[in-house]
Amino acid sequence: MSSLCRRDFLIGSAAFAGSLLPIQGRASAPRIVSLDYGLAQTLIDLGVPPVGLIDTPGWADWAVEPQLPQSVANIGSAHEVNMELLQLLKPDLIISTPYLEWIRPQLEQIAPVKSFPIHALGSSPYPHIIDATRELGRMLGRTAEAEAMIDRTESELRMAKRATRHLSKLAVITFMDARNIRIYGPGGIFQDVFDRLDLQNAWTRPTNEWGYSDAGMADLIDIGDGRLFYMDPVPPDVLATLSGSPLWQSMLFVQSGHVQRMASVLMFGTLPSAGRFARLLAEASK
Repeated sequence: MSSLCRRDFLIGSAAFAGSLLPIQGRASAPRIVSLDYGLAQTLIDLGVPPVGLIDTPGWADWAVEPQLPQSVANIGSAHEVNMELLQLLKPDLIISTPYLEWIRPQLEQIAPVKSFPIHALGSSPYPHIIDATRELGRMLGRTAEAEAMIDRTESELRMAKRATRHLSKLAVITFMDARNIRIYGPGGIFQDVFDRLDLQNAWTRPTNEWGYSDAGMADLIDIGDGRLFYMDPVPPDVLATLSGSPLWQSMLFVQSGHVQRMASVLMFGTLPSAGRFARLLAEASK
């Protein structure tokens, strides 16, 4: 490496490292853009909502909690970030996930980028969520708020555990259409909540690195008479189709009346999603 290249490298490394130090002592809150819903959830709960976020119109359908401030700018989709708007927002930091590393060089021309590996790791995301919460709290000078968020979530999980102790095995799905589903298992946040509530997942087949399986309706026969929760949003006409489906009506969980609709929970979420999922399970089990 030439002396000039080495100097540029060292200067760039120092600048990036400095950007990850606690952002304190400024007159206004740091300007952070999030390219991930889950990380945005954490920012909002820490009291430092992002100035920009991908796909803000979809938040009410998929993330729901916490409420997204109206001031948050929509910077496009994860696959097509509006770089011009992103530049106009003048962020101090862009937070992302390894899933979007392919656009990192473009992003770094605008602001430092910090990537948090949480999901799609083929293992429990919960420890990585805790790590990301604490790291964001440190970077933003909100360590107390980060610990309070962790404690609050653990409390919600303990309360839900008491409320759901009578449940046996259960499964959670998302309808893709009237014939295809997404069903959740190890490697995802829903399984993490199941484990902390001592609940048995009725779906025992392997899942992908994201913590879910793509399956057909016929595969649900494996659930037996366990309880099935299907999550919003539900595609149009799916429920009407199921009411006239001999296959669906033959399922033991249907015949046993063990089917319930559940409000949406972000499957790639962080602590707010874990707490919300546990709370919804507790409410549905009453």
